[in-house]
This record gives sequence, structure tokens and C-alpha cells, in this order.
Amino acid sequence: MGNNVAVRVLLLIVAILAASLIGVVASWVTSKIEQSTGKALLAGGTAFGGTLALLIATINFLTQGAG
Repeated sequence: MGNNVAVRVLLLIVAILAASLIGVVASWVTSKIEQSTGKALLAGGTAFGGTLALLIATINFLTQGAG
């Protein structure tokens, strides 16, 4: 892909948006199952953090040069 700053910022924004979506879905599902706001926030935050870390690591791996 390249090391252009604009491309890297866009990839970071895409990763944050995707992680936010996963976090919201996990929080919503937990709130429907548990009926607890605290557990829902914890589940959503955990899903967001884990997804964001995984996506950033994947993007970093994919954008590294072969040399």
C-alpha cells in the first residue's frame, strides 16, 4: 500500500469505525441478555479494545514491506 500519511490515517479511521460497530453490537446483545448497563458497557468496551488491537496489528502486518 505505501506509507503515505493520508492512507495510514484513513486505515486507522476505518479500524476505529469497525471496532466501534463491533463494540456497539456486543454491548447491545449483552444488554438484551443481562439487563445490566454496567455489564453491557464492559462487554462493549472489551469488544472495542480487542477488535481495534487486532485490526491495527493486521493493518500493520499487511502494510509492512517484504524486504
